[in-house]
Amino acid sequence: MYKTLWNSINKQVKDSHASTAFLAVSLMGWTTIGLLAGFLICMIGGMSFVTKVTVVLCSGGYTGLILGFFGGILYLYRSEPRHLTDSATSQVSTVSKISLNAKTAAR
Repeated sequence: MYKTLWNSINKQVKDSHASTAFLAVSLMGWTTIGLLAGFLICMIGGMSFVTKVTVVLCSGGYTGLILGFFGGILYLYRSEPRHLTDSATSQVSTVSKISLNAKTAAR
């Protein structure tokens, strides 16, 4: 589901805003699913009004937060390639050469 959503958002939104739009749509979608599940639970069970409101809000909120937001972040974290720039690679190699030379000179 996350991959389908990510692919459709990538086609419609600029690359710089794709992850933000993905998280927003994922959060809204899972919150809607949670709210509908809460309404279904309330229709089945005989509860007071305050309990019904609590069930609906908690089911929507927690579903949106856990599956929508955190699930979306985990999907982006796992799917996005991590690239080291050439400058970062050269800085790392220079630092290791310097520390190696310093250790050798100290002996």
